[in-house]
Amino acid sequence: MEYGLTSYEHVYGILRLFINEPTICKYILNYKKQLEEIDTLEYHSKRWETIAGSHFMLRDSHEGKYSLIVNYETYLVKPDHRFTFYHLTGISYQIIDLIHELIKLKNIDALENSFINNYKEYLNYDDALYSELSKKIMVQMKSISYM
Repeated sequence: MEYGLTSYEHVYGILRLFINEPTICKYILNYKKQLEEIDTLEYHSKRWETIAGSHFMLRDSHEGKYSLIVNYETYLVKPDHRFTFYHLTGISYQIIDLIHELIKLKNIDALENSFINNYKEYLNYDDALYSELSKKIMVQMKSISYM
């Protein structure tokens, strides 16, 4: 089996063509690695602040502005009251909340300590309802965002 050069080895080889001192080449590569790590950290930190900050700000101010399941056939669908999170991610913050809710309901403690008979069926039912609500929210969000 043949292996190609790693990115480090490839760049090192090119540097060696121009700089005939291995310690200088290694210094340059280490400096390049440090700059890339700093850049990556800054990028992900900004994305976290922007996306997560937007999500939590919307969650804190969504009272009365949230889509609801009235019964198994009727849904009250409301678009996000601010589109910041949607424009950053392409998904409604309400859907993220629905997913979090399902995850909380499905934890081991809830399964074992539930007073509801057939708790798993109940979860599957909720999952189906949330899935339908999510689809309806996204249809509404897409129709509004293209206007």
